This record gives sequence, C-alpha cells and structure tokens, in this order.
Amino acid sequence: MATKSSYDDSTNTTGRIKRRWDRFTAWRLRRPFLGGLLLCLAGIIITWVPMQILPDLLFVGGELTGFLAIGVAFGVLVFLTGVFALYKPAHSDVIGVIGIALSILSLVGSLGGLLFGLLFGILGGNLCLAWKPDEDRVPDRVTEPSPVDNAVAGARKRLRAIVGPIVRRLRDRLAAATETGSGSGSAEHGNDR
Repeated sequence: MATKSSYDDSTNTTGRIKRRWDRFTAWRLRRPFLGGLLLCLAGIIITWVPMQILPDLLFVGGELTGFLAIGVAFGVLVFLTGVFALYKPAHSDVIGVIGIALSILSLVGSLGGLLFGLLFGILGGNLCLAWKPDEDRVPDRVTEPSPVDNAVAGARKRLRAIVGPIVRRLRDRLAAATETGSGSGSAEHGNDR
C-alpha cells in the first residue's frame, strides 16, 4: 500500500504543476509578457552599471555622483515600466513609448547599461507597442471592406473614368500614326529604288 500512496502523491503533484502552468500560460497570453520581461531586464542592466561605481564615489565624494544617480533613476524607471506593462496590459502602447524614451535617456547616466540595457529596453518597448489583446486583433479574413478600402476603390474608379478615355484616344492616335507612317514609308522606299 505504500507504493500506491506514493503513486497518488506523484500524480497529484504532477496535476498541480500542470494546473499552475496552465494558469500561468493563460495569464501570460493576456499581456505583453516578453515586452514587459525585456523592459524589466533592461532596467536591471541599466541600474547595474552605475551601481558598480556609485558606492565608491559616495564614499570618496566625487563630482559624478549626481550623474550616476540619474542613471540609477532611469534604470529603476525602465524596470517599473516593465512591471507596469505586465500589471496593466491595456496601457501597453503608452508604456512601450515611455520605456523606449527612458531607455534612450539612460545613455545620460549609465551609458544605456553599456548599450545592452538600451537595446533590450528599445526591443521590449517595441514589443509592448506591437502587442494587441485577442479581442482587438483583426481576423485574417475580413468579411466587409474597411472605410479606407472603400475610399481607395472609389478613387480608383474615378481615376479610371478620367484616364481611361484619354488612354484610348492616345492608343487610337498612335495606331493611326503607325499605320499611316508605315504605309507612306513603304511608298517612299519604293520610289527610291
């Protein structure tokens, strides 16, 4: 009987792990997960660079202390934009723009986390900008044309109505000129011989 209870415990544990993983997957799919994660990583990297120098300067007292403190502040703000993107996915487009701007501004105090934090921040912000919730996504096949498609179709129709007769007249004139030119040209060649 001892083997049966251990078997039940392992299947119960596996079932719990599977349920938790399914809940995490459902949570992850409802938000810009990769964009928020990259913004958090960028914030950590951006903060890490000046934190390697700042404690020594605070102890000694240097003129760059304020400059490096600005770098730490930008890193913390980039990290918070990543957390906010995961917490409030409805505002991911605004959060993405703010994350990109702060990542670029991090060049001032921490060299953009030696450029790695800058690149991760820009990439994460762009992923937050590009993310759309499931209900906002347009299906592959749209049943009716959009107002823009209708306007383009109307403009093409009006353009064909104007340009079509002009093109036909030019073709007729070109054909007539080619026929008269080839007929008179052969007569002239015949007279020369």
